[in-house]
Amino acid sequence: MSPRDERESLHPSDPHRLRSSGPLKMVRGALGGTRPELDADASEATLFLEEGTSRFAVGDLRGAIDAWEQALQRDPNLAEAWNNLGLANDAAGDYEYAARSFRKAVALRGDQQEAWFNLGNAEDSRGNFQEAVAAYGNALTLEPDLFEAWNNLGNAQGKLGNLEEAIRCYRKAIGIRPDLFESWYNLGNAHVEVEDLDAAIDAYREALRLRPDAYQVWYNLAFAHASRGDLAEAAEGYRRAAALAPDEYEVWYNLGNVFLDLGRTDESVRSYRVALEFRRDDPEVWNNLGNALAQQGRYSEALTCYQQALQLHPTYNPSWNNLGNVLEEIGDLEAASRAYARAVALAPHQPTYHLNLASVLVRCNDIDRAVEHLARALDLAPDLRHLVPGFTELAPLLKHPKLRSDGAAP
Repeated sequence: MSPRDERESLHPSDPHRLRSSGPLKMVRGALGGTRPELDADASEATLFLEEGTSRFAVGDLRGAIDAWEQALQRDPNLAEAWNNLGLANDAAGDYEYAARSFRKAVALRGDQQEAWFNLGNAEDSRGNFQEAVAAYGNALTLEPDLFEAWNNLGNAQGKLGNLEEAIRCYRKAIGIRPDLFESWYNLGNAHVEVEDLDAAIDAYREALRLRPDAYQVWYNLAFAHASRGDLAEAAEGYRRAAALAPDEYEVWYNLGNVFLDLGRTDESVRSYRVALEFRRDDPEVWNNLGNALAQQGRYSEALTCYQQALQLHPTYNPSWNNLGNVLEEIGDLEAASRAYARAVALAPHQPTYHLNLASVLVRCNDIDRAVEHLARALDLAPDLRHLVPGFTELAPLLKHPKLRSDGAAP
């Protein structure tokens, strides 16, 4: 049987973003110096501003928005109301309206770092990462120690692909607040993206020191260990994540993968079955459960798993290849050749699929097609030539004129 083809662990979770803890405090001096005929409106605007703040504090977003809109009807230049209206709409998920409101606030009071920071958050939520970077930069110009802005600037830079700059920003945030869990976590994710796994592991461990019950950090720590080949540590990380979030199927799936790589197939099968309790529509879980069962010699159950994977995803080529492996093991060579041929048709650039098909075609006495697929396998991966002598049925084909010793296929 050829090596199994399984999915790698899911990517680390999205970065954590820090948000403002609440509305801006009132700047009452902004209301001074009004003309006498506007004093009444200014006074009412102040009352509505305070009412909105009270409603926002108790989670009444609709009431807060109505109150701040009433304040702005009476005083359109009330920067605090524009900022707070942006916060409420941001919390309600209306990021476009929130961004417009924050832009009004900074146009009126460009010296308020909180409004620039909040504008950055809204633009980030809209996917406007360049605008978010500019807004966070303005906030940091006004207040260089605004650690929340450094963290969120790191997120926006990361989404733009500027990963080294993101790492610098997270480290700036941590330098100001060494106990900042979110930035340690985000720093770990960024180091994974640049494939600095040692630094990622160090950052995740620091995040766990601050918050040992954060299952996503255990999950991503396990991912980093698995990527580095530290399978025992990866298994422990996924186990810790599963204990904290037992209904997260990705954790169980990846735990199954690690156990499978460790050769602990009983635990692998159990983990995949738990994953399927939460998600029965993932063909890759069914495929890898089939791999684990096949390694135990439970071929009938493995076939059922591959068939289930293919029912969910008929063009999922790894399951066609693995189905061929098991059919070949149980001696159904005709069915195996059809399964391998389907895998080859779906992924013609996979050399092992051609090699598997060539192997079974020889045993079916279809020598011409076997030579064709062996030649294709060696053309795609010349190093496979050193493995072919280990296949009793394939070794004689190396003498065929189409398989010259230089590995070139005509």
